[in-house]
Amino acid sequence: MAKQEPIFNDVMFWLNKVCILPYTDEELDGLGCLGFDIKKYPEFGKKYMEKLLEKCSSDANHQRMAFSNLNLQLYRRVLEQSDLQQIPDWIVMPQQTIQNPLKARIVKMYSNLTTKQNNLVAVSSKNMDGDITK
Repeated sequence: MAKQEPIFNDVMFWLNKVCILPYTDEELDGLGCLGFDIKKYPEFGKKYMEKLLEKCSSDANHQRMAFSNLNLQLYRRVLEQSDLQQIPDWIVMPQQTIQNPLKARIVKMYSNLTTKQNNLVAVSSKNMDGDITK
């Protein structure tokens, strides 16, 4: 049986091709967090890799961008998927203080996404109730 390489190696390969190097200290911390998320939540890791490859193939200019911005975009695209079953705990149940600004942005973005989704469900439910009574 052939040894399988962790998906994080593939992710790092593509990130190093599209991101501005070297990474800042905050970005390195974010990469470590991403590696943990990919290892602990394989479904999340696969979806992250899919979105990263989509981004790489759709970017015709092939301009390098900051990992912090790309990572936020990719986390958003993954977390927006309604069929996602595995969401990292640190995003769903954040600590009171988050030292890394990149992680804080992801937590805030996820909070905004869930608030928006809850509002859409509430409006949809309200509209359906209104249609029934008419």
